[in-house]
Amino acid sequence: MMTDQEAPIIIVVDDSEDDFLLIKRQLLKTWQAATVRHAHCENSLREALDELEPDVVICDYSMPQLTHDQTIKLVSDRRPDTPVILLSGLASDALGVQAMHAGVRDYVEKSKLERLMPAVRREIHTHRLHRDKLLLEQAHRRAVYFDTSTGFLNRQGLVKTLTGLRERTGETMSLCLLSINVSRNQARRPEVDRRVRRNMLEKIINRLKDTFRQDILCRWSDNVFVVITSKLDWSGSRFDITEALCGIEADLNRPFQVDNIAVRPNMRLGLARPGLHGEHAAELVTHAQSVANVIESDNLELLNVLDDEVHDLARRRKTIELGLAKGIENNELVLDFQPIEDLKTGRICGVEALVRWTHPELGRIMPCEFIGVAEDSGLIDALGEWVIESSSRKLLELHAQGHMVWCAVNCAAGQLLNPDFPSRADQIIRAAGLDPKWIEFEVTESAAIDDMSRTIDALKKLKANGSQIAMDDFGTGYASLNYLRQLPVDVLKIDKSFVMDLLEDKNSHMIVKAVIDLAHALGLTVHAEGIETAAQRESLLQMGCDRLQGYWFSKPMDLQALQGWLKPAPAQPLNANR
Repeated sequence: MMTDQEAPIIIVVDDSEDDFLLIKRQLLKTWQAATVRHAHCENSLREALDELEPDVVICDYSMPQLTHDQTIKLVSDRRPDTPVILLSGLASDALGVQAMHAGVRDYVEKSKLERLMPAVRREIHTHRLHRDKLLLEQAHRRAVYFDTSTGFLNRQGLVKTLTGLRERTGETMSLCLLSINVSRNQARRPEVDRRVRRNMLEKIINRLKDTFRQDILCRWSDNVFVVITSKLDWSGSRFDITEALCGIEADLNRPFQVDNIAVRPNMRLGLARPGLHGEHAAELVTHAQSVANVIESDNLELLNVLDDEVHDLARRRKTIELGLAKGIENNELVLDFQPIEDLKTGRICGVEALVRWTHPELGRIMPCEFIGVAEDSGLIDALGEWVIESSSRKLLELHAQGHMVWCAVNCAAGQLLNPDFPSRADQIIRAAGLDPKWIEFEVTESAAIDDMSRTIDALKKLKANGSQIAMDDFGTGYASLNYLRQLPVDVLKIDKSFVMDLLEDKNSHMIVKAVIDLAHALGLTVHAEGIETAAQRESLLQMGCDRLQGYWFSKPMDLQALQGWLKPAPAQPLNANR
């Protein structure tokens, strides 16, 4: 920001070299370090205005090649708000008033040159005050409407921009809003450390700038970017539009070279059109994100992005997201329990708690629909705490009836990355009156590796509280054996995709047997999911599997049904220390 003490920049427009030098000497007496530029014709004035940001322009009134009117227009076009002082040897008040009306800030007669310096000083001071005010307004606008780390619009900026576009054009059907969801886990490999992931943000930002040149870019949240574009030809075929979108997504996900490591980003596109999928920015972004999540969760292709079914599912997801917080608060959630058999005793040793949601409009919703929504919307901690507390209280009811079973509770990635999760879980369990040893926490491999160091720390704390840790869906993730070596788990759950072909597929049989032997060699308990036949159970029993779960025993059921289903004789815990 400039101050009055800084040396000014002054352009003197005069066709006389002698008059220019006279004025320059006067100026340098006041400001020794002033920059004083002579412009004697139109071209030299244009050059001076392009090269300098003058504080004031002093212009001779009468010049044969460049009139004062032309000077005023050039200054106004190239350097708006720059004051012009007119200098003339023609002594006439009427002439001065006329010049003021034409746009000059002051009029000084050459016969009264002593008035020039005070006028110049006043106009420089006023100009700098005005310039500083504009700079402050621009800084305020950047702070309010722009994201500081990327230079993109922020939420408020997008709202204002989209509103402005609608007001100027009157319609927005040619516009398209694209949401770009950037995976929080950019690289699922242990050699790619946090520093590399941080460096990827800069590369992602640069790629977005390159891909969407001249489009409007917004950073909606930490991992969601938004683009407003009118480049898609909606008069063309659906195939051409979806092909263009697939090309954009493929270009965004080209591998980066980060510190000599090839890392492939994971950016997913969602789409919403103003007027068709919503009216306001927040509504459109939410819909576009829901479209991206539907495509990913339902294993669809981006080629389906224009299908009505996809947008209907996106609206359903939005309804779920908007109602989830209220559903947790109003106890619309319920728990079902699926029994688990201990093959050594043939008795039910535990149950797995499975959360469901009875939505007032949509009816019964399964967790596959709302767990991801809870993570994306920041409700996963509240949901997880509700499940832990409800499971603990209902387990106490079973214990009171003599059924000394333990309960498995699922952990989402968002919970494990919360440093307060282990202590909060322990507090909730104990506040319910239960010993944490009766709760087993299940974590999927994909959830565990979002941040290995924090996950390992969280699991160690849960174990220190007394709970056991199970790795769920083993064999379906990335480099399972490597992660198994690092994670502090007690139980290995074989995914049902291996169990279902156990008897028909020799390779599946060999894989399951190898996993059981490996787990036992590591001192782990083996738990098989998805048991649907007696033959499957018998085969796993012969292979030495420790625990079984599946429809062969029972589908998930509510607590009352479970109480009636369990045998009157108390079931024994898996081990005496539990």
